[in-house]
Amino acid sequence: MWLFVIAVVGLGVVVVLLVGAWDGEPAPREESPAALPDPVDELLAEAGDSGLTAAHLEQVEFDAAPRGYRMEQVDKLLGALTEQLRQAQAERSAGQTGDRDRDDIAAQ
Repeated sequence: MWLFVIAVVGLGVVVVLLVGAWDGEPAPREESPAALPDPVDELLAEAGDSGLTAAHLEQVEFDAAPRGYRMEQVDKLLGALTEQLRQAQAERSAGQTGDRDRDDIAAQ
């Protein structure tokens, strides 16, 4: 009987050692090698003040990471696209307001 208990405890210790911990190993850190340039930074620099185009988006490539793509690269690109879209919408709404004012003056 004692031999059975010792065997079960020993098996449990082996399983815990193989798993690493009760909660498991932490996820690996997702970071690119410092020596390599970030392709999203290069893409944003290439786009410059003129903004991103569909051609730029066709070129974009994210680095593969253990669980998909590097989140910081995707977030950076989405942030730039969001800002560009906000500026375009603001310009468009400002232009529409100017058109309405001009139409109101012409109607008088």
